[in-house]
This record gives sequence, structure tokens and C-alpha cells, in this order.
Amino acid sequence: MRWSSILTLFLVSGCLLFPCEAQITGSKPKPTIQTPVLPVLEDGPHLFHRKDGSVTAKWVHAGKIVEKRFAAGKPIELPEFEALLGKSLKLAKHTPPASTWPMPKKLFIISDVEGEYDAMFRFLKANGVVDKNGKWAFGKGHFVCVGDMVDRGQKVTETLWMLYRLSRESLAAGGRLHYVLGNHEVMIMAGDVRYMAPKYKRVAALFGIPPRGIVGADTEIGRWMRAQNSLTRVGDYLFVHAGVSPPLAPGKVDLAGLNVAIRSVLGTPPLEIQDKTLQAIAWGTQGPLWYRGYFKEWSLSFGPTPTSDQMDAILKNLGAKTIVIGHTKVAQVTAIYDKRRVLAIDVPWTDAKKVRGLLVQGDRIDVVDVNGKRTEFK
Repeated sequence: MRWSSILTLFLVSGCLLFPCEAQITGSKPKPTIQTPVLPVLEDGPHLFHRKDGSVTAKWVHAGKIVEKRFAAGKPIELPEFEALLGKSLKLAKHTPPASTWPMPKKLFIISDVEGEYDAMFRFLKANGVVDKNGKWAFGKGHFVCVGDMVDRGQKVTETLWMLYRLSRESLAAGGRLHYVLGNHEVMIMAGDVRYMAPKYKRVAALFGIPPRGIVGADTEIGRWMRAQNSLTRVGDYLFVHAGVSPPLAPGKVDLAGLNVAIRSVLGTPPLEIQDKTLQAIAWGTQGPLWYRGYFKEWSLSFGPTPTSDQMDAILKNLGAKTIVIGHTKVAQVTAIYDKRRVLAIDVPWTDAKKVRGLLVQGDRIDVVDVNGKRTEFK
């Protein structure tokens, strides 16, 4: 049935998604509608690249826009945001990282922070990834974020800048931060902002740009995000936001090729992607950003759930022993298949006491909490 026909039926029956005027008129007095008082807007910074090579920093303070212009090649120095950006930020072109990495001595993993910056800061500090000032303290270790760092929360800007800065500080220390993209990063870059906190839509309106412009291709954060991977293998661990379905891995998987393919359509709405294969990889239910087929309760929509033999084949084709995913909510870190073949770690960040991450050292996997407590995962 066409959408127009469905809408006509709703209108005729008087049951549109919101009440029709005929339903709210009559003898009863109309209720008084109180306009909610919006909090004073504070957000930033946002760095916009200009065609002449200069950069304009914009932020919102007390509900008003503040701007500062930096000439081409000049470092970005914003004392108001030193905790996020560092004392002096020298911008450079973002080169996509490799898709495979050797196993470090220690590997720390979280997912689906969704703008809960304060909880993330506390969690990383308690587990020795950052120090009390939020600076990298994990040495040559690797830190993996398995997607969906954005949307929903009130401190997405702070979350992204902290990860951006840590990616640089980790490199200087001989370590690495891997930002694996999730479906929500891809959504906001393409203009699907239905889960974006209203705060950021207000910020965009003040700036005179569409909400997607907050992470547009002309922004520093947007450029950095567009250079990231959607699948990354570190040692025997494959990190992907949603999962790898059987159709995506019928043979040996070219991780670098998949990452290049997805990066080529970042920022493009799905219906504007002409190549249907690319559209399916980046936006389809069997794609690595959306798949939920490992969970039996989702098998009708995303399945069928891979058999044990299919799972072994997927891992072999990925060159991995374990797939670590976010995307689908779980009450606790969960092994979906035996032998740790799939680990689901998307424990919601809205209650910091319940959040969990992983710390891998050698053959040992520990589940860690916001207080730094470690419990071996068996």
C-alpha cells in the first residue's frame, strides 16, 4: 500500500498520529499549553575550514555565538577549551588508518557512549586510560571505541573532542585510539538527525546551518570522522559496530576495501547512493553498521542467526577469533557464541554504575567498571 493511501485512511478515520481538530473541540475547555523554558545554550567549539585555508572557531556562550578567526596554518589556541583541544592544536590532513594492527600488550574497549561525556571521562580515568586531567595515560596500549559515540546525549561535542585529542596524544606515546564508526555517526553525517539531542539543532540554527553541518565536511571534527574505519582488526579481535553477516563474508574479507567503500559514501543520504551494493553495505540490515542477526530476538528482521559453522567461517574469512560489537543493547557484557567468538558490549551509558568495558591483556579478558574494578571474563 502506498503512503498516500495510508495517510488518506488515517485522515478519513480521524486517527492521524496527532489528534484532528474535530477530536479536540467540543464542550470541554482547551487545556493551557505551557511553553517549556529552554536551558541557556552552551556548546563548542566547532572549527569550520574556509576556502582560503583559514579556520573559524565558533561556540555558543550564554545563548550567543562567539567567533574567533585563525589564519591559514596557524595553530588553534582557545584557552576556554584547553581541556578539550589541548593548549595548541595544529591542524593537518587526516589520513585513514590501517585496517589491521598487531596485538598490543593492553587493549581497552568501550562502545555506544552516545554523548555521555562525564560518564566516559570518569570511566576512562578510573581505568587508567586517561589521567585526572583527561590526558592520555595508557602508554603504548590501544583504546577502541566501537561506534555510536554521538547522538542522544547532551555532551556530544565534548565527547568527540576528547576522543580527537586522545587520538593524537596516544600516537605521541606509541599507543593508538581506534574510532570505529557506528550507524549513528553515519546517520548524522548524512543528515538523519532524528536521534540528535535538540540542543544541537538549536546550535545549528544559531549558526545558520542544517543540523548535519555540525559535523559537516567543512568542520575539523567532520573531516576527522570521515577518515575513520568501520571495521578494524587488532590482533585476533575484529571490531565492528553491529556485526558481520554471512552475506558480507562469503570468502576472505578485504577489510581495507570495505572501509574505503564505506568512507566513499559518508555524508551521502542512502537514497542518493547510486551504487546499490554500496548502499546495502553502508545502510542495509546485513551491513556492518546495522546488522543484529547474532541475536535470536532480531532474527526475523536481520537473520537468520548464523549457525555455529557459519560463525566459524565468518571468523576465518575475517582472520579473527573474536568479533566485538556494540549497537544492540545488552544488560551485561555477553558472549553470544562459545569460545568468545562474539562479544556484545553495548551496556547503556545513561547509568554510569552499570556501564562496562573490556580490558584485554594477553589471553585474559577483564570486564571493567566505572570504579576500575576488574572481573575476569570466562
